[in-house]
Amino acid sequence: MESGEHRLQIPKEMKSSKKAWPIIYVQIVGANLWKEARGVAHLISDVVGGAIKRVHDEPVHGQMLLKVHIGEPKCVTRMRPEYVIGSANFLRDNGAKGIVAGDTTVVYTGLRGHSENTSTDCSRYLQLAQEHGWSKRDEAGMPFVVLDRPATARQGEFEFDEEQRHIKVSGVKHYRDFRIAGGFAAADFVINHAHMTLHGLAGFAGSVKSIAMGCSGLTGKLQMHKSLLPKFDRELCTCCRECVESCPEGALQLEEGAHFPHVDPDLCIGCGECEAVCHGNQRAVVMEGKQITDWERGGETLPVRMADYAIGLMNGRWNNVVHVLHMYAITNRCDCVNTRQKPLLEHDLGFLIGKNPFAVDRLAAHMLVDALGKEGHVTGKSCLESIETTTEYVHETYGILSEAPVEKISLS
Repeated sequence: MESGEHRLQIPKEMKSSKKAWPIIYVQIVGANLWKEARGVAHLISDVVGGAIKRVHDEPVHGQMLLKVHIGEPKCVTRMRPEYVIGSANFLRDNGAKGIVAGDTTVVYTGLRGHSENTSTDCSRYLQLAQEHGWSKRDEAGMPFVVLDRPATARQGEFEFDEEQRHIKVSGVKHYRDFRIAGGFAAADFVINHAHMTLHGLAGFAGSVKSIAMGCSGLTGKLQMHKSLLPKFDRELCTCCRECVESCPEGALQLEEGAHFPHVDPDLCIGCGECEAVCHGNQRAVVMEGKQITDWERGGETLPVRMADYAIGLMNGRWNNVVHVLHMYAITNRCDCVNTRQKPLLEHDLGFLIGKNPFAVDRLAAHMLVDALGKEGHVTGKSCLESIETTTEYVHETYGILSEAPVEKISLS
């Protein structure tokens, strides 16, 4: 194991059914959480805060982050900031002082785009956040920071100075090098608020996607979307074949007489293993990102890649992250789509709170498909397929169980 590389650690609570962390289900009977009055939303949020305490009944210290998703400008079926206030109250009651809400930039264009929000000017993102209620003076009641833009850090409240931090974790199947958003890396305790939707590429968007895509830096997002590819320096490559033999996907071929390996972009997952093992006097291979032009590329294995990336980003901090899945205004496409959508369900499902994101997502997916069936919908098949693929993968590869005891709090 290289210097500075961390060994993968999976908590016993994620591998043992007897010791599994519980999931709290806050069921809101007959409510339309998307349109509920602000005062009622605050009361429900307090119940969610109490559920978080049942999941994590320990003091918290340091910098506190509420990971959220503000939605695109035309997305009206987005996460409501009123429902995170109880989380902030939980943190304050447990000794926290500086609390922020935050999310990262995205790889596509728009008001939340990486290129549109530079290292010195994030005004577009912050303005949209304020318009959607995510600021200290609005519904959220706390500052909003862009987690891969240190210019938005809050002195004395939530400080970070890196756009993305490079970490190495041994034992993750597809990746060893991870790029974690600087703000997520700097957080001592995180409440990961995710809004559940269906997803055209991943099948299901929930807690795992919120960590993998929402808490990685730009390079990490390109890795997961298979848009980070190796580029070889003809002058430096010695054709030692180390990278060819180490490639986990067999994406590199060194033909006879060639000066460097050829990469098959359809097989390459952008893991960076070739760069890590290069034995030249100087590195003969570097990973370069390219603009994502084909969003369907690698869709059949995206859930697995996101699972691996989430496991890498969460390594060493499983006990200090609580996941809150918002199950209302559930739409056929995710909140990253800049269009107005209609909820799939007539009645909202409520909230799931737990520390095992795979168990939270699996329970939510089954609840969603059952609810869709009861209301006569035929959609949801891809949702279950992606979840079961992920469930089987993390169990076989890491021994992670995607089931947990469930405690219900029912409100009407």
